[in-house]
Amino acid sequence: MNFKYLVITIYLTFVALIVMMVMKSCNQKVELETKNYYNEELKFQEQIDAKLAGNAYVDSFNVYEKDAQIMITSPGHYTSDSIVLQFKKPDDASFDRHFSFSNQPVAIKKSEFKSGYYDLDIMVYQSGKPMLIEKKVKL
Repeated sequence: MNFKYLVITIYLTFVALIVMMVMKSCNQKVELETKNYYNEELKFQEQIDAKLAGNAYVDSFNVYEKDAQIMITSPGHYTSDSIVLQFKKPDDASFDRHFSFSNQPVAIKKSEFKSGYYDLDIMVYQSGKPMLIEKKVKL
């Protein structure tokens, strides 16, 4: 085979592959927006604002074990309307737990949990404004 025919064959193969990829990509539908894009963005911004508000109190909320119960205490000067706790077990979602409380301090029976590490989201509501505190705990 002559060298010029090899170069022409490689070039035509390359062009054919590029044309095939362009045609395939033109036939795909990629929906980047949803119908409620603005509302979803506002909801996500509320979560970001709650996390920013909670960053100041991350070290103030204490999680500890006492008398076979998991205790969660908040700073003494901070009062809230309600607290929502979301325990997420990264390696097994079937052990995720969700609790809502209206008073402080919070006490939960340790028997509710499988031992191991949990990601804890503490959502505190004060006068309707949410504050999100994220912690990693070992139970």
